[in-house]
Amino acid sequence: MNIAAAASLLAALLSGTAVQLHAADSPDMPNKDAESSAKEAAASIERFAARDPDSPETLNARLSYAVFLAQMEGGDCRTRLDSAQSQLDIAKANPALSLAIPAGLARAADAEYQVHSARAECSGSEPRDAELRNTELRAALESALHAVALYGDAFDAVSMVTMQFNCAVTYHDLGDLAAAVSTLQKAIAMDREYGFADDAEDNYSQLVEWDNQEGGAGQIAASMQDFPERSATLAFGWFPNDSQVTIESNYIQLADGETFKIRSTRSAQRSVRQGVGGWKVSFRPAEAHFELANPPLEDLALDGFAISLAGMLLEFHDFDLAGNGEFDSSSGGFKFRSRVRADVKALTRDLAAQDTPSAQLMRIVARALRTQQSPDVIDDLVAENYNFETGTWMGATLDQGVWYNMSASLSLPLEPRVFVKNAIEFAYTRPVPCTDDAKQSDCIEIVLHATPDPETMSELLGRLSRSARLPRQQRPELQARTDMRLIVDPITLVAYRRDMRCYSYWSTGAKGRNQSLLESEITSVVSKPISRADGG
Repeated sequence: MNIAAAASLLAALLSGTAVQLHAADSPDMPNKDAESSAKEAAASIERFAARDPDSPETLNARLSYAVFLAQMEGGDCRTRLDSAQSQLDIAKANPALSLAIPAGLARAADAEYQVHSARAECSGSEPRDAELRNTELRAALESALHAVALYGDAFDAVSMVTMQFNCAVTYHDLGDLAAAVSTLQKAIAMDREYGFADDAEDNYSQLVEWDNQEGGAGQIAASMQDFPERSATLAFGWFPNDSQVTIESNYIQLADGETFKIRSTRSAQRSVRQGVGGWKVSFRPAEAHFELANPPLEDLALDGFAISLAGMLLEFHDFDLAGNGEFDSSSGGFKFRSRVRADVKALTRDLAAQDTPSAQLMRIVARALRTQQSPDVIDDLVAENYNFETGTWMGATLDQGVWYNMSASLSLPLEPRVFVKNAIEFAYTRPVPCTDDAKQSDCIEIVLHATPDPETMSELLGRLSRSARLPRQQRPELQARTDMRLIVDPITLVAYRRDMRCYSYWSTGAKGRNQSLLESEITSVVSKPISRADGG
């Protein structure tokens, strides 16, 4: 059974059913003595890699093992760190790293920092070893600075601030006290921005120590006296307005060792008007633009490509809201279908201009469009986007830095017409300007992580295996995760930006001839006000 056939069968099995999928987590190292733990971890990596070297389990295990070896004490540190570097090099060389694991590149930079820091400690005490130590510390600093930026891009503020602190410590170890103090002060500024009070107190304590300030406890208490305590109450307060909305999507797929990419962009003018008993949202979209790099030619990879292309063609559907902001329904179906038909013609023309073989791809795009344009599916997809930006947050009061939990059905990256129950955690992370050119931080940033609930994973895969009549030893796998960053005005619940990162992994699990498919889609939706129609 190939990937395309499995995906179709999966859709048939899941249609109309709320099911849960499993998302990979980093494996914990066994709670035994260090040497036994290291041997068991190495054996686990070999098992994972034999099944699929590109799987989230394999790459998670390699990164976790590299950090484990770097932090391990005793034994021959050089040999141990050579092993850690080997695992890290294998993970970094794998193009699946950025697709299989959310923040995979950030975690690799973090692990690299750990290895270089450990090598600095491992250097000898001879005078000739001092330069080697400093070389490793400078390499550790470079990796830590890289990790700060990458964790920020991955919406992981906790890891970002931790790595900022590690940068400060590394400067201190290099003997550059001024840089260490300046970098630690930046970490404290991050603590204040994100509301990390406990971390800020620890960092103020370290700052007092490095500055040799007198009255340390009093200095720390004084510094913490004005530490911000923030909360936000979000209320629906829309008003008639026009805005320019731009969507950019970068889709990457790894199948059979080949990487395929699409960059898609589209803009539209959005009008929000108050109607009888509710609100009407309508769009005047411009043409979509697509850039395809190394497009696939096999069915194995075409489905994911087609779904991404179809998704951009289906953006900007008119919809109606009730007076209180609850989603009512999508609207303007005839006009929308007419526009999509024109878009398909334009896409076919663009593919031909790029010398892209389009006949087979467009057949699959047409199939995806037919499925997703059915009234119930398009309503669900339009409602999902609205709820991500506005509907979910109405009436919520969020304390900064507190992670809340909820569950909701979200569309599946492999098959958008199928909605599955997800476990969702979210937090109000910091105040931010609503737009790039705004000077005041009138909006808030909300970060969300969604993973399909694992409880029925074995049942789902068992049904799939039985329906496909797979051999008993064949174990298909399906994993997914969605991360989101939202910038929204808490007073009106007008959204100004939504950044989404969707990951999925599918494996047939066949021994000796396993096929896997990795997908990552990064989407940004940016809204810029044009006018306020009511003159307010």
